[in-house]
Amino acid sequence: MIVNPMVDIAGISLVLAVVSQFIQNKFVNKDEMKEQQKAMKEKQARMKELMKKDDMKSKNELEAMEKEMFESMQKMMSGSTKVMLYSLVVFLPAFAILGFFYGEAVIDLPISTPWLVQGFDLLNTATWGIQLYDQTNWFGWYFLSYLIITIIINVGRTAVKKFGVMNG
Repeated sequence: MIVNPMVDIAGISLVLAVVSQFIQNKFVNKDEMKEQQKAMKEKQARMKELMKKDDMKSKNELEAMEKEMFESMQKMMSGSTKVMLYSLVVFLPAFAILGFFYGEAVIDLPISTPWLVQGFDLLNTATWGIQLYDQTNWFGWYFLSYLIITIIINVGRTAVKKFGVMNG
């Protein structure tokens, strides 16, 4: 413990969020991915039209489009797989260290936070529900910190992107 579990874990969450963003930016171009998804939707619409036709030209065009879509999907999956592998290399040791140093920590939350009811079971609807909590363990605080930090980073990136576009 450097300061206290709450501050330490929030700091580690900040570092992991920045590293995660870096890994994602390194292997996945979000703008390119959005364009590929848009193009794939257009191709899917065209493919539906071609499936209704029986002529050989339509079948050949459909086959070529299927091949293009497969290659695009492979490229996107390759980037996602790299992100996952590098993230595992960073996050698993970080979680092991957090669990080792803060496994017994009980963190008082700054505000009551809604979360799943104690004893939640996905397969038993009788256990479903939300409850307000005032305390959490290291993982709950890590999760909340990471979520808030990631939202702030993404809002900041979007604002910078829009501001840069307006002045560029």
